[in-house]
Amino acid sequence: MKLKTLINVSLLFLLGSLSVNAQYERFLHKDYRGRAKEWGNFWAEKTVNVQYDSALFFKELLGIRQLAIAHKDEGLEMDTYMGELSFFLYRTKYSDQLALSVLNRTLKIAQQKRLLQEASVEKHFGVTYFYRIKNYELAFEHFLRMYELVKNVSKRTFPDKTNCLKELASAYYYFDDYPKTIELAKASIQSELEAGETAHLCRNYGLLGICFRKQNQLDSSDYYFKVSLQASISQRDTSWLGVSYGELGLNAFTRKNYAQAEALLRRSLSMVKLKEEWQMVVKVQTALGAIALLKGKDKEAQLLLLEAKKYADIQREFELYNVVYPWLLKLYVQTGQPQLAMMYSDSADWVKDSLQRQFSARKILRAVQANQLRQHRAEMTSIETQRALKEKERNGVLLLLLIGFALAVYVYQNQRKNHLQDQLISVQQLQIKEQELGIAKQQLQHFTQRVLEKNEFIEQLQGATILTDEQWEDFRALFEKVHGGYLRRVKEKFPTLTPAEIRFIALAKLQLSTKEMASMLGVSPVSVRSTWSRLRKKVQLPEEESLEKWLEMMGE
Repeated sequence: MKLKTLINVSLLFLLGSLSVNAQYERFLHKDYRGRAKEWGNFWAEKTVNVQYDSALFFKELLGIRQLAIAHKDEGLEMDTYMGELSFFLYRTKYSDQLALSVLNRTLKIAQQKRLLQEASVEKHFGVTYFYRIKNYELAFEHFLRMYELVKNVSKRTFPDKTNCLKELASAYYYFDDYPKTIELAKASIQSELEAGETAHLCRNYGLLGICFRKQNQLDSSDYYFKVSLQASISQRDTSWLGVSYGELGLNAFTRKNYAQAEALLRRSLSMVKLKEEWQMVVKVQTALGAIALLKGKDKEAQLLLLEAKKYADIQREFELYNVVYPWLLKLYVQTGQPQLAMMYSDSADWVKDSLQRQFSARKILRAVQANQLRQHRAEMTSIETQRALKEKERNGVLLLLLIGFALAVYVYQNQRKNHLQDQLISVQQLQIKEQELGIAKQQLQHFTQRVLEKNEFIEQLQGATILTDEQWEDFRALFEKVHGGYLRRVKEKFPTLTPAEIRFIALAKLQLSTKEMASMLGVSPVSVRSTWSRLRKKVQLPEEESLEKWLEMMGE
């Protein structure tokens, strides 16, 4: 009876395996493009779907991998590793450390197999460092390696090319590098058009439109928003249709063509509200409220602007408050409500300062990360050099031991007593070398600890106060590490600068606002401005020359 039961279970397992293999045989021996189309459904339904059972997912994934290995299909096998990687990246309950470990393993597999998925792994590396870990410098390193792999490959050969270019474009946009963003967005569009696809066209056309608007090139901006509009019509994509109408309306509003702007904005509003595109809703309603205010329709303007603020409160993003608050200020000034006008004046200033601080912090953080990365690599190179030297010394010791042993055999044939003495000396030499290796291990641990401690530099700069001389000296030492002796060079150029002027220069170099400087120094904003006025006269700085340009020249 037991034998019969065992046979039945074995048959059921075999039939199940055959069923899995038969189900996924359609993946076998297809090119990247054909396989990506089939694999996309599996990825969306099972890999990133947190509701799908994890144990069942891995059972199916391993079944496909075994099928691929059995049929010597390296492309399909690599896709299973990519599916596993996506599982740990997009199911956010897993730690960053685990995600990085899986990324490293998957990258090594792709490199060994010399497959294009290497670029996709580099993309995931970049996204993880950029958005999850906030190490922008490491993120750009992976993004740029990804770009080198895909820039000369067609989308037909590598369907993930558009996503790769999109992520790098977004990273440059985050740091306001509009020329690079434009270059990459155009390359992404070109790759899709060559492949006869349109999935990302609206987004990329829209990104180009925004970049040209940021550079005050409204004609070019209009062109790309109109192309985005046509693409959304052909794709019947009402979300992007509403966004495109709204962006064109905002351009018309910027040109003060209020009649055209109002028509476009109202056409957009019904669509973006229906699709819950709240960021666009805030921008469109604010512009409509502003137009009503400019026409003297105070009640209509108030309704539109307060509703825009309501949606901004839902999103809680500084960029949206920066759009709404200035117009609410103008509304309450125009309607004679000074208390509300004062409240929104303070709020608008605070939001503007917060946005500037955020962007300054990102730039400082990236600069510090770049410096830390250079130092880390220099230290790792030093450690590797020392390790290589120790290895040569160890090999030399082993060689000496071999020579000593050969000599000992020869001597043994002549004098046994001398042999014993030589052997004792050799043992003592070996002990000394082992002690040296132990010391080298301790030095390696010390170097590693130094690298970890340097990650705290940026947090210390951002949280510093310099009310006392002791706090200033600590701040100055940290500042000089980050900026490579900047203050020393300034003092050499202008030896008559006072301590107060030196402190002002350090804080101005960090792009802090007057309020932030006053808070860190424990003085009033008026005192900070007085210091700057005295400094300008002392160094004979013309009124037309900017503070930023002068600070850059000071440290050269």
